[in-house]
Amino acid sequence: MSLVDIKCPNCGASIQLDNSRESGFCSYCGSKVQIQEAINKIKIDRSCDINNYLHLAKTASEANNGQETYDYANKVLELDSTNAEAWELKMVGIALMPGFNYYEIITAGNKAIEFDSSLELRKRIYMSFLSICSLYFQNACMMLLEDLQTLKVLYDSHCTLDPDNATNNMLNEDSTKDYLINEISQMLTLRFAVPDEEIGQDEDFAEITVEIAKGWIECEQAVNSRYNTYGTYLSDEALNYWKRELEKIKKGLPTKYLTNDINPNRFSTRIENNAPKKQKVVANNEGGCYIATAVYGSYDAPEVMVLRQFRDNSLNKTFLGKCFIKAYYYLSPPVAKKLKNAKRINKLVRFILDKWVKHLQQAFINELYV
Repeated sequence: MSLVDIKCPNCGASIQLDNSRESGFCSYCGSKVQIQEAINKIKIDRSCDINNYLHLAKTASEANNGQETYDYANKVLELDSTNAEAWELKMVGIALMPGFNYYEIITAGNKAIEFDSSLELRKRIYMSFLSICSLYFQNACMMLLEDLQTLKVLYDSHCTLDPDNATNNMLNEDSTKDYLINEISQMLTLRFAVPDEEIGQDEDFAEITVEIAKGWIECEQAVNSRYNTYGTYLSDEALNYWKRELEKIKKGLPTKYLTNDINPNRFSTRIENNAPKKQKVVANNEGGCYIATAVYGSYDAPEVMVLRQFRDNSLNKTFLGKCFIKAYYYLSPPVAKKLKNAKRINKLVRFILDKWVKHLQQAFINELYV
């Protein structure tokens, strides 16, 4: 005997009946229940729920709401774990969420293919894998390059204090670099989740694989630019790793796609004599206070002299202070230029500086400027 959970069609109560029999009786209202008919009714009810959840998941995905797409797809899978459409939507939901897990994307996509072997779905899944990989490389490349000017200022500050260890200190402190290099390498798993023979047989797959290869090369160039900012370059061992992975990316590509754009010679070339040299950068304490001079109208204004004294006697004696000085001299000239012709902003900046100058006079150099 095997009991099955069903609902009484008369009173709606949840009951258990022996599914080896044709009929039974509700223990609540006594009505006769056709067991197979009641089971089919449950399936119909679940089908309605599944369709509703699928609709909600699709709507959420169209709105780029990854979390809701993921949640509704999971609700479908709780009712029907073999629903290929739900697995595909789950994959989309994961990809739309920040900090997505590439392994979960591959798992969900492969599950969809497992339960629906159609060529159309397989192509959608594989195209998603490749597209996500390509887009991530583009974003990672931009992130690696976007803050190079700021890093150069910090590197120069390190050179001022400890020129012999400036490069190593910057490399050790650059957590963004380490994170992105790791993520870039992990994202390749999405490319490798697509069989090489599929790459060779489908032009769409081949074209986006070329974009992945280009992105991989550009990411290496961006990483090396970051190293160059710190007065060094990628090691031969690291460069060989990038080259090996490029060959794996290109595997399966027809010959016509193997152009110079994805040739290993596009990787950064290390020329020993042209490598950036670590140089000791001396802080320019004789430089002017650009913004203050623009606001007060003269390099020799008393307020400017107070600020220069603060720079020389306080800021220049600490590491963070020296970093601030370097950043100030890098960023302030264009700001000072604009302040000359912006009377309202000039007035506001002067009001702020007046407060600060007064504080400095009282705290540090009162005897000189009172």
